[in-house]
Amino acid sequence: MKIQQLNGKKICILGFGREGRAVADVLSGMEVDVVIADRNGKLKMESGKFGKATLQLGENYLNNLNKFDLIIKSPGIPPSEIKDIDKNKITNSTQIFLDSISDSGAKVIGVTGSKGKSTTASLIYEILKAADIDTYLVGNIGEPAIKYLYKAKPDTIFVMEMSSHQLNDLSVSPHIAVITSFFPEHLDYYGSVEAYKDAKKNISRFQTTDDAVFYNGESDCAKEIADDSKGTKIGVNKDDSPLPITGTKLIGEHNLINIALAYKVSEQLGVDSKTAIKTIKEFQGLPHRLQNLGEHHGIIWIDDSISTTPESAIAAIDAVGDVSTIILGGQDRGNDFTDLGKRIADSSIENVILIGESSPRIREAIEGYEAKVEFYEAQDMKSAVKESTRVTSNEQRATNNICLLSPASPSYDMFENFEVRGNEFRQNI
Repeated sequence: MKIQQLNGKKICILGFGREGRAVADVLSGMEVDVVIADRNGKLKMESGKFGKATLQLGENYLNNLNKFDLIIKSPGIPPSEIKDIDKNKITNSTQIFLDSISDSGAKVIGVTGSKGKSTTASLIYEILKAADIDTYLVGNIGEPAIKYLYKAKPDTIFVMEMSSHQLNDLSVSPHIAVITSFFPEHLDYYGSVEAYKDAKKNISRFQTTDDAVFYNGESDCAKEIADDSKGTKIGVNKDDSPLPITGTKLIGEHNLINIALAYKVSEQLGVDSKTAIKTIKEFQGLPHRLQNLGEHHGIIWIDDSISTTPESAIAAIDAVGDVSTIILGGQDRGNDFTDLGKRIADSSIENVILIGESSPRIREAIEGYEAKVEFYEAQDMKSAVKESTRVTSNEQRATNNICLLSPASPSYDMFENFEVRGNEFRQNI
């Protein structure tokens, strides 16, 4: 549904986080009857900020949703909470954005993946910007796309990081889809791996023969997600990277697939290779993604707070190499930590600092392989860093001592998000 078609309708903005607020901002100048529904009973509106919107807050925020002409659902609202609502009434801001710019001539590059999507989307954006293309980085990493509705012109390219939650309700796909990786995540939201995978498939499921999907050719699941596309399917491997990882400022061989995908997409769009390669060389990486925070107290500190799964923690250990201490744990979403336990048992890690709900199961997985590590429990990030400093500084190692924060779990048991978790890590070093 295009934004113009919302005029005169009774609309519910369901969930008032970042995307909900962006929707309210756009609708405030239109002739619509808006109700904002949110679980937060203490939510307050800035005076006059969102027009004549009324509030439906607290434990009854889901009441009487069928009375609305349209429900614009925020990504964080699980499908299970609105299973009794007429699906024809439910949409989201991403769908409205894509529908609204469909006749503008602008292109959308959608990037998704269990890991790597932020780095890949940012690389594509930086390459296009260096090539003097009118481009915007939007979606899960930048500002909500709907805020840029009126920026769409024939030569504009939107690079949109798309989470599975944003993809879940879509019936339209971007012109160019990029799939970086896939492994089980968000199972508490979807209920099964297949449901999670099915949501991801929407990034290319509705493409036309004029469209294209680039996918990680080293991942069978990424290929499976791309298979429903009617567009051109392009598998990309690490060997397609124009540079070795040592020729960049990124850490870890796993980033080669992200570089290769960004390079191939820019190539498809006609960007000359010199511009693309120069940009890749200079790309600094993103905060909380294997970010080297420098040496303090004789210890090198690496912030990989973005790590929310066992697979991402394994990749971090592989990337950093000679780790002496690792901080693990967070919200328990039922992930299988068996492979992580084995990887730690086979690694140089000597100290494991445990924090959060998933700690007992992580410890059990590591002990299952009789890893020669010392375990330490921490109640918060401050004590985790303090304990890391104490035990890592005591190590007599031939190489630099390294403490890696790569929790293998989401942050929501203790922190608002992974950025807050990473910032607390940095602040307490």
